[in-house]
Amino acid sequence: MSLKDSKAVYPSSVDINSEQNIRFVPDSLQTLLRALFIGQNDSSVKVASVGQAIIQASRPRTLIAPLKIALSVQMHHHFGSRFLLDTLNTLGFASSYTEIQRFELNAAAAAHDRTNTQFGNGTFVQYIADNVDHNLRTLDGHGTFHGMGMIAAVTPGFRLDKAVPRLSPTLKEVFDLANINIEYYKIQSKQSLQAEFATMNYEPNMIDTTWKLDLLSRVCWPLTCNRPSWSAIMHKVMDGDYQGKSSVVFLPMIDMNPSDPTCINSTLNFIGKHAKAQHCVPILTFDQPLYWKAMNIIKDEPLNSPLKSVILRLGGFHLEMSFVGGIGHLMEGSGITELLETVYAPNAVTHMTSGKAIARAVSAHFLIDTALTSIILSHIYGIPLPDEIENETGTNDINPANYINTDNTDINAEDELHETDAMLDELLKVDISVEKACDSVLIDQIKYRIDNFRESHKSFRTSQLWFQYMDMIDILHRFIKAERTGNWELHLQTVKDMLPYFEASGHNLYVKSSRVYLQQMDNLKTTHPEVLAFLQSGHHVIRRSDKFLAGLSSDLVIEQVLMRSLKTTGGMTRGRGMSEGQRAQWILSIPDCAEMNNALFTGVNYGTSDQHKEGGESRRSRDCQDLKTCLSFLISRSPFVEETSLRNIETGVSADKFVNVYNSKELGIKILKSMDGKK
Repeated sequence: MSLKDSKAVYPSSVDINSEQNIRFVPDSLQTLLRALFIGQNDSSVKVASVGQAIIQASRPRTLIAPLKIALSVQMHHHFGSRFLLDTLNTLGFASSYTEIQRFELNAAAAAHDRTNTQFGNGTFVQYIADNVDHNLRTLDGHGTFHGMGMIAAVTPGFRLDKAVPRLSPTLKEVFDLANINIEYYKIQSKQSLQAEFATMNYEPNMIDTTWKLDLLSRVCWPLTCNRPSWSAIMHKVMDGDYQGKSSVVFLPMIDMNPSDPTCINSTLNFIGKHAKAQHCVPILTFDQPLYWKAMNIIKDEPLNSPLKSVILRLGGFHLEMSFVGGIGHLMEGSGITELLETVYAPNAVTHMTSGKAIARAVSAHFLIDTALTSIILSHIYGIPLPDEIENETGTNDINPANYINTDNTDINAEDELHETDAMLDELLKVDISVEKACDSVLIDQIKYRIDNFRESHKSFRTSQLWFQYMDMIDILHRFIKAERTGNWELHLQTVKDMLPYFEASGHNLYVKSSRVYLQQMDNLKTTHPEVLAFLQSGHHVIRRSDKFLAGLSSDLVIEQVLMRSLKTTGGMTRGRGMSEGQRAQWILSIPDCAEMNNALFTGVNYGTSDQHKEGGESRRSRDCQDLKTCLSFLISRSPFVEETSLRNIETGVSADKFVNVYNSKELGIKILKSMDGKK
């Protein structure tokens, strides 16, 4: 045979595509196989597969067919079965289990040099660390794993297209590559973090230029109930410049209790050295408990310590969870639990109000916010709500002209509602731009009427509580928008807006950590202006898909990538073990295995859809039904009644006159101002 190849290196992921696989098969063999597979729609895959199997069988000692090694990597990743791989190898379709083990060892041994070459100039690197837990099923209960996991996110991303050399490394050599020096932490001073809280302005700053889209997505619902949700509308209409998809690099784990100061100190030292080797500034994200301990450790270091160069970031995903938990705490006893239980299971509601079931909780709060806005609009414009119209007519279709209260002669309601509904339709059809919609005076007029309605109810305590709830959901809208779009200024502003509610709901640890975080980020303009420029250009979020509205908080990425990979198909918890050597081999080899797995064409394509999951017809129908369920509950228990008592809208139980939860923001700001200038 004229084919020239060797077993010095393994095929790379670039070699595993339709064109390259066909080229691997000699022309004469291609001619024969195409004649055998004549009449089939696409015979290229079969020609490449059977052709490479024939070549591998005829020259087993001199070459490695790309499709055979790729299929073995994929099967090993999904099933981890030696029996399956050796059976496929005996039949001539795949490489052996022993060869795959050797490939993983070589990939792990070469990972350090091959991955680090991608941390080049013009890239922005963020490090994220979080605790990794796994309770192994042992007879005695010992041997569980509780350690610190780390990743690095590189923006813009890269692809591992270099071939893995085929050598004979040992597991000990791989383990040494993943070894992290344990830096014992000894307290140098007996004082805790002595950071002086700077004076802040807690008045809202309208830096969100697209706030009218948020209001538009809510005010149009009473007109046509089968509307896309806020997330689907944002996904459809918002676009802009962004830095592209990021790549995630797995870093070694530390087998210690993550809350141990020694473990955190070792993490800081490892990240500092790793970033220095990559010629980048060490930027590390923690959740709140680890963030506060890391801040104490860095503060305690001498001025010449390399740890002083580490920039700590507070995880946005955990901030969001804590804020949602604060909303649940402040609204406890208001009737919101009973309202949520009309749609969600009671056990789920418990986790939603605490901020744990965050995806469900956010969707539920957005539904309730839309329902409350609908009730306000029905008061302003005299429009029956969809649930009331359906009871009368048996249909969901609403013509505002037929239901507007003509007694309100001072309000040109018909034109306002028609124009608002038409504007959203044009926006979704891309007939008008986002800029034009955000310049609309019509939305300003509707907001003015809503503000007047709120002003007329400011002496009614129950109404004030639910208005405050809507304000908190508005902050949640803006925070999620800041994360998804990579808007750094909006991110900082919404964190500041959360502070009074953190204080009022008793989340004192997040109050302290958030204030220090805001001060540290404000100091970047003097300490690290180059890092601030990257953050302001949208690099503070990480994108796993190449879309504008796809930004993710850095601490959410480690949950979605590292934690999920550990505990799902191909992960270490699926029978692979969690020993030091196994962890090292898995962590270092998984990038190459994942590239090989994704590159293999098997008729299944992985990609992102242009349609948001909440924009489909079934999801819109479900959201419409859930909204009507919420409205059915709220219509007979409206919180916007003219009474001075503060009551549970479901049970009617009234609170004592001294209960002031409806003034949470003002009380929180008062406490926060008392902290200004103190340590």
